[in-house]
Amino acid sequence: MVFRLLDELTAARRPLGVTELAQLLQTAKPRTYRHLASMRQLGILEQDPATEKYMLGARLVAYGEAAGEQFDLRAIADPYLTRIRDATGQTALLAVATHDTALVVSCVESKANVCISVKPGNRVLPYCSAQGRTVLAFADAASQQRVMRRKMPQLTERTLHQPDALAQRLELIRTRLYDDADGEVTLGINALCCPIFRENDQIVGTIGIVGPSAAIPSPPPAAMLRELQSAAAEISERLHAGTYQRL
Repeated sequence: MVFRLLDELTAARRPLGVTELAQLLQTAKPRTYRHLASMRQLGILEQDPATEKYMLGARLVAYGEAAGEQFDLRAIADPYLTRIRDATGQTALLAVATHDTALVVSCVESKANVCISVKPGNRVLPYCSAQGRTVLAFADAASQQRVMRRKMPQLTERTLHQPDALAQRLELIRTRLYDDADGEVTLGINALCCPIFRENDQIVGTIGIVGPSAAIPSPPPAAMLRELQSAAAEISERLHAGTYQRL
């Protein structure tokens, strides 16, 4: 419950009230309030005295810094991002898993005069982005169902936005260990990524590329996919996961 509250507040990027949070989590309002009150006492959340809405607290900054010191995926992945950018000619992205979607944390931009990029700090949509769907594919069943119960706006004519179609896609991702999202968020732009795992086959993030659909076709060329899966497998091995060898 606590992590679900944090996820919703992170995704909203704005203060939320008790009623709105209870509706998002599909839980009783009194139960939601009790958790919020406890988290506020611990300094994890803060409450706006004027609106009585809740927001992420300053104490989370300290938690984030401590977690970063103990497990810095960026430090491990940085050389691979450069390698991928040089091999494919496209902008390389690293995203970390955040419950049911992904948060972009590092980017090595293409050397082209005009390049497509994604700013670190961007929390992608879980149903129509390659990074988000890849994380969602390896999330628990309850997280997947929550995403499918929400409204999934159709951003373009190619956006995957039907629950049944999303469920089939998640199953495919678990089998092939990659996903792309050609024109699903913006027409003419595609993203391709592969999952990164740690011990016990736990997904911790994705590594991939973003660029023009003409340069990243769907399905992807074998050499391009091999470059990404090789990097993802090597990083996963360094995190004590043998998922790629088994699957």
